[in-house]
Amino acid sequence: MRIAAIVVATGLLVTSAGPATAGAKPRKTERAPLLVAVTQCRAIAESAARLKCFDASVAALDVAERSQAVVVVDQQQVRETKRNLFGISLPNLGLFGSDDLPQIETTLASAADDGAGHWSFVMADGARWTQTDDNIIARRPRANDKVIIKRAALGSFRLSVGGQPGVKAKRQN
Repeated sequence: MRIAAIVVATGLLVTSAGPATAGAKPRKTERAPLLVAVTQCRAIAESAARLKCFDASVAALDVAERSQAVVVVDQQQVRETKRNLFGISLPNLGLFGSDDLPQIETTLASAADDGAGHWSFVMADGARWTQTDDNIIARRPRANDKVIIKRAALGSFRLSVGGQPGVKAKRQN
């Protein structure tokens, strides 16, 4: 079984995605010492010594994970985190890789007009977006409408609700 994980240990990011493939990007950071200790046990030929090494290194890794000195996140959790953070400006720490999501699809929980023609949107996951341009949304957005939010030029976003043409929007939370 191939396990993809990200391990963060005292500010050190380590990605293990299985065997290298053609065209794979080289590793940008060194592996965390606790992960190195576990993987080095495989090289021990004698079974009892190898098991003792695995037991000790896995126990140390388990203690570090329980005390949150090491955080282990699988690829599904990374995808969910990227989706939840879509639209929020954060410094690129390399924690979630470099593949930015080009768009997300979600469901509208509620929408409100500010009286001047700008809309505020609350998504089903609690994300709040505000319209930043003067484009008109012809049909009043309704709860459970499908929403597509796409990356646009210069760090902006286009939000389309209920299949209508998109408007520029900014994430509020």
